Amino acid sequence: MRFTVSEKDLLLTIVEVLKVDSHNTLANVLSISKLVFDPQWEFTRVVSDQRKLFVKLRVPLNFRKMINENKDLLSEICMDIYINDDSYACYGISSIGVLPIQTEEIQVDNHKVMLEKDSVYMSFMKFLADNTIIDELQKKYLYEACASGSANNILSASVMLGCSAEILLKQLCEGYMIYLNNNGTHTEQSTFQQKVLNAKTAYIRLAEFLKRAEANPTVFKQLGFENINLNFNFLDIIRQTRNDSGHPTGKNISKEEFELMLGNYQGFLLKTINAIKQLPLI
Repeated sequence: MRFTVSEKDLLLTIVEVLKVDSHNTLANVLSISKLVFDPQWEFTRVVSDQRKLFVKLRVPLNFRKMINENKDLLSEICMDIYINDDSYACYGISSIGVLPIQTEEIQVDNHKVMLEKDSVYMSFMKFLADNTIIDELQKKYLYEACASGSANNILSASVMLGCSAEILLKQLCEGYMIYLNNNGTHTEQSTFQQKVLNAKTAYIRLAEFLKRAEANPTVFKQLGFENINLNFNFLDIIRQTRNDSGHPTGKNISKEEFELMLGNYQGFLLKTINAIKQLPLI
């Protein structure tokens, strides 16, 4: 059975049409979806012996509702792209199904965990397992954040990520304290100990640390932090999310927002740990 446009080419062209028409979210969803033809025995009665051709889509579960809401638009695009011939005429999308979730098993802390393949959680867990410079306590919090997020327990995942960020901040401040012991004045050392290391809350610790980091930008630029305020305020975003999730504030974070935060934290974590290790050597 031959068609004038292949399934692959039709899907790729739909994606490009959506991009040109500024339907970027739809384009992104279709680019990770599957399209198959659904030829019918029913005649079109437009051309002799010409039969109806429908299109079936399979999309990620989280986007099924969105695609259903835009089914008419996508059908029109299909019919515009497909080149009708004497055998078949395209009549748009007949059904929207769900792509099966593919899973993969990995070893974590001497036990096996099943996660969605190629998800941000799978990527992060593999990153942690292969990394020797991240300490075990950090890994435990982050493993639990990934496991909770993968199970769609986003509030729990946010709390675990927040705990990891607080540990990271404390370790960064301890590294900077060693830097001050090697390079700072006695007043700088004692003030940092009192106001930063002995701070009563993570919020105060971060605020006091930022004051001193902004006053010494050369060191942090040397460590790869070009915009100190922007870079380290990421920790405060995680802290606020952790507080909102861990207390009955009524505020919530979506799965997509958490996954974006977790993905960004992966790069920030490695850069900050490298800085912690370099500070005592300056």
